[in-house]
This record gives sequence, structure tokens and C-alpha cells, in this order.
Amino acid sequence: MAALDNHYYELGLNSPWMNAAGFGGYLPQHNSDFPTPVGGFVTNPISLLPRTPSLTRNVLPYPGGFMLHTGSPNPGMKNVLKTYAKKWTNLAVSLWVHLLVTSPYEVQTMIRQLEETQSVAAIELGLPPDADAKSQSELIRSAAGELPFYVCVPLDRAEPAIIEKIASLGADGAVISAPRGIMVEKGKCRQGRLYGQALHPQMMAALHRLRGYNLPLIAGCGIFSKAQGEAALEAGAAAVQVDAWLWKF
Repeated sequence: MAALDNHYYELGLNSPWMNAAGFGGYLPQHNSDFPTPVGGFVTNPISLLPRTPSLTRNVLPYPGGFMLHTGSPNPGMKNVLKTYAKKWTNLAVSLWVHLLVTSPYEVQTMIRQLEETQSVAAIELGLPPDADAKSQSELIRSAAGELPFYVCVPLDRAEPAIIEKIASLGADGAVISAPRGIMVEKGKCRQGRLYGQALHPQMMAALHRLRGYNLPLIAGCGIFSKAQGEAALEAGAAAVQVDAWLWKF
């Protein structure tokens, strides 16, 4: 595939900096401590139906970061739109909605609802961690519509074959997102997503590995300073998303 000179404005952003899904709620809040202007806002993950917190939710530290598992609780698409749709129309930045999906029906139903709001700039598609290759392809293919969509690819799975597959299925880009891991707590294995500065070298390696592919890449984890974000952009990221770094503000 041909090399791509990525620019954040090609994503509809006025700055390459964004928050990551799950680290900003459903409506952007003014944060004067954020070190650079924000070009886009990504909502918390939203499912078609409401989700309650996981019974095995946890936060476990490890050197250089922590593992987090919540179950992605949310009020469901209908309730989110009822509360926030009108407020979204007045945003000064591009609005990306992160969808949690398990079937093509859910993808198509939620995207149709979002297309009707006329305030959403793009879709971020979060795939089930246990979905097989066929199911993933069906979910990605079903996201095609009026809105651009970006597929979340965990850092540990960000390989050329995956990027090529996503591009062939019509995605507008990929978000290299937080990987999953397992830790032992009190003799029991716990699962969750990994966050922290320890992921930055792996993110940089992924960007260099995938730099020649004609699909915009967003660095969606391992960014814990302005310098790290700028390094990711220099390495070929079209934009960067900040996750747990926001928690220090």
C-alpha cells in the first residue's frame, strides 16, 4: 500500500489531540491544565442497551502503569441521546462517539440513530475482545454509512495484516488502543485493559511498523506527556488520544 502523509485535519480535527474513550464522559469539560488545544472529543463507550458495572471490576497497579476493568457501564444509546444530543449540537470540537457492539444489528441500529442527530463527526468502533475473525469482519463491514468510522485495534494486535483487513472493509482509520492483560490478585487471575507510560515504547514501535500503510492511525494509548504525543505524531500518527494521563489534572 502507498505511504500516507497523515494530517489531523483530514480527520476533521482542528488539532491532533483528543481524549481516549472512557476518559472524558459524554460531554467535554473545560480543562485549562490540558497542555495543548483539543481538536476532538471521544465519548465514553456506549452500548445499544444499558450496561451495569462488572462484578469483577478492579484497578491493579504494575510497574509503569495499571490494569483497569470496569465492564464499561453506561446508560445505553437511547438514554445517552436523550440526555446529551441537544448539548452536542453546540460543541466547538469534533464529536466522535465510541460504540460497544456485539452484532451487526447493534452497529447499524446505533449508527442510524447517530446519523439522525446531525452533530456526530465520526464513529469509533470497539470490537468484542473474544470475537473471531469472521465476526470482526461482519461488525466492521456493517459500520459503513454516512459517518466516517475508526476501528479500535488493541496495541498488542496492531499488525500489518489487521490494518490491511480494516482498510479493505471500508474503515476510515484505526485507533491503536489500550491492550488487554491478566494479573494475579489473591490467587485469582484478573483481566483488564493496560494503561501507563510503560506502553509508550510499544506504541512507538507499532507506529513505525505500520507507517507505510494507507490508513490513518491514531495513537490511542501510552501518551503521558506533550513530548510523547509529538513523538507519536512524528512517527506517523494522524492524531493522539490521551487516556489515564488526564487523571492527573
